[in-house]
Amino acid sequence: MVIDIAKCIGCDACTVACKVENKSPGTIFYAPVLQTEVGKYPRTRRIFLPILCMHCEDPPCMKACPSKAIYRRPDGLVLVDETKCCGARACVIACPYNAMHFFDGDNRWVYDNVESEFDRMAFNKYKFMAAQKCTFCSHRIDNALEKKLRPGVDRDATPACVITCPAECRIFGDLEDESSPASQYLKKAIEGGREVFKLREAARTNPSVIYVK
Repeated sequence: MVIDIAKCIGCDACTVACKVENKSPGTIFYAPVLQTEVGKYPRTRRIFLPILCMHCEDPPCMKACPSKAIYRRPDGLVLVDETKCCGARACVIACPYNAMHFFDGDNRWVYDNVESEFDRMAFNKYKFMAAQKCTFCSHRIDNALEKKLRPGVDRDATPACVITCPAECRIFGDLEDESSPASQYLKKAIEGGREVFKLREAARTNPSVIYVK
């Protein structure tokens, strides 16, 4: 994923879209947008930084997990097998991006009084005392691939946060494919002299999320 932070307006549409799509329990949000004010009055401005799981090439969460519940797929997605999770929370501590979350049941109040069968099913999809995280909406990608759709090109094969962003600051696709939207956008940004970076590169995790200043 490529994120152009110059376009981000801090509307939190991505955060809400992710919450609706994945039904993460209670106060767990996979795609928050951090914000801060920079400068000195009267020349100040607010900047926004969307964050999520970086789907690292060398994920520290996977190395820290004692039950081998975290794995990296051939396509680069880093996922959690909740059935194997032993609740050690080592992954939460190991992640340098605060992208790992632990569902301890404290957020059940959100679903206690719902009458919707859909909400009850959504709540039951997560295991108590287990880790969870952003999956790049792997279920959308997998379903789309069965239909021979192209992730990052077809909306049905794209994460919910990407297709919801009104500023179109998120671009998704195969960075190893020069013809993908993400590769094309990144190439144009670099050729235009814009700075690109990855968060906390000193951690040497080689994230799959690239930011454009």
